[in-house]
Amino acid sequence: MSKPTESSSGGSAGFLPKAVAIPLAAVLILVFIVLLFPWDAVGRRIAWEISRVSGATVEVVDLSPGLSARGLVLRALDVTIDHPAVGQTRLFELEIAPRLGMSWFGGDPTVRVWAQTGLGNADGVLRLGSEPAYQGLVSEVELARLPLRLEASQLKLSGKIDAEADVALDPNGTLSGRIDFESSSLRIVTPMIPMPITFTRTTGSIEILETGATRITNVRFEGPILDGEINGEIGLVHRSQSPSIDLTAQVNIKNETLRSLAPNAGLSIDAYGNADILLTGTVDEPHIEMPRKAAAR
Repeated sequence: MSKPTESSSGGSAGFLPKAVAIPLAAVLILVFIVLLFPWDAVGRRIAWEISRVSGATVEVVDLSPGLSARGLVLRALDVTIDHPAVGQTRLFELEIAPRLGMSWFGGDPTVRVWAQTGLGNADGVLRLGSEPAYQGLVSEVELARLPLRLEASQLKLSGKIDAEADVALDPNGTLSGRIDFESSSLRIVTPMIPMPITFTRTTGSIEILETGATRITNVRFEGPILDGEINGEIGLVHRSQSPSIDLTAQVNIKNETLRSLAPNAGLSIDAYGNADILLTGTVDEPHIEMPRKAAAR
């Protein structure tokens, strides 16, 4: 029996041991990806896809790979989004992890996005194909900057909200889907109440229907002036007319001044400041009514 040669026992001249060759090959592949991969083309494709599904104009000036706590990502700088509803917004930070698989060739590209903007932050999955959608978290959303079309009603909302969203996108700027939200800084100003109303905790769900109407479910408010809960629907938003409202509310008025003004507003409250309210009419011209059982008390 012949003795094993050096080449058959652990390596040979002209070949690297596997323990060295495999890591070296991985490094070379990474160098190829970083230096030679067409990142600009990927950036233009992502910007075009987002523009197409959102109705906005998206410009990505610089896109390059980077390492972060999230792993290997594409980091974009100098990103601007121009949308007719909210104007021009600059993204302070945008990191993308494209799922460069068969979805990009099948017409349904998907990207994981992390973004910090002047409107709020996003952390979720964006589907950009024939049925575009976003599923994930949004946080620090500035209510005062959202296009809520409340000018005619003189109702002003401010504060920040965090939400978990599962919505479909439309190039016309409309959404459909469900949003579960919470806020610790909601502030409401309305000519119907002689003082700003602040809430220390607000939670609830909003379902945006395919018809364009909005269903409000278990929206609860807690604050030093009043507590309450609202359910119901807000009709389709038209540019030419105010949407209709059909809402029921249960409130507990804590503020003595508001309690004294309630009868003049047609509200029947009990000794503890509790009242049931119906809100009808439109967002611009709401009508406050009492449910029959409450009015009969």
